[in-house]
Amino acid sequence: MFIFAEWSHKLHSMGLVHIIGIVSAILFGIAGGILAKKTKKPEKVYAITGISFIVLELLKLIFMISTTGTYPLEKIPFQICTVELFFLWAVPLVKNEKIKKGMIAYTIIGLIAAVFYYVKPSTVLNSNYIFLSLQAMLWHDIVIMIGVFSIVHFNIYGKKGKGYIIDGYVFWLALTVLAVILDVILSKTLPEANINFFYLSPVQESVMYPVLNILFKKPSPYPLFVLSFIIYYSMGVAALYGILTGIEALKGKKNKEQ
Repeated sequence: MFIFAEWSHKLHSMGLVHIIGIVSAILFGIAGGILAKKTKKPEKVYAITGISFIVLELLKLIFMISTTGTYPLEKIPFQICTVELFFLWAVPLVKNEKIKKGMIAYTIIGLIAAVFYYVKPSTVLNSNYIFLSLQAMLWHDIVIMIGVFSIVHFNIYGKKGKGYIIDGYVFWLALTVLAVILDVILSKTLPEANINFFYLSPVQESVMYPVLNILFKKPSPYPLFVLSFIIYYSMGVAALYGILTGIEALKGKKNKEQ
């Protein structure tokens, strides 16, 4: 089948496939907003989204084993955009409201990463196989959809949404610390596996994040690199909060005029 074949040519940034990905991401974002206004059972939406991630990852695993004979440990889905696989399906099962709110709020943080991803979607552009490119594209589109869904459904704008933004940020920070710990330990115990969770491995050959890859050719000195990453991503969270606050102000102005 076509989607299981290899690309016949090298994909390029802002080429046709990249542009299709950006358009599909916008459409998924719109769909998330529409769904948010219509659904009365948001927990069900999170569970279905989480299960969708699991299915997509299983399909990737099966495809990689059937084509290459292996599933490299470096492909374990523990990145900012993929970690939702591990907890989103469980949202309806969680009784602790604080933890549940943190899980839901993380989807907003994931939204930022997915938008950043489309600046240069490396897993889409660098894959040899059409299926893996499409799988990565669909995954990030769903991340964008569920992030927009959370914002619209829970009215996470301005001061009203500040609590959600903070909870999501704290949840992300905890996962970042876990990723750093795992990266450091696994870089010493399994150096051949090339583990690079959250793209924060101390032994990676080059820095994955735009802007940071200008400041750091390699993640060294490592503590400064990690700190810079936290500041870098925190600025993204602050920018999103600023945008949502601006939307709230425009909505308030429009309501007054009416």
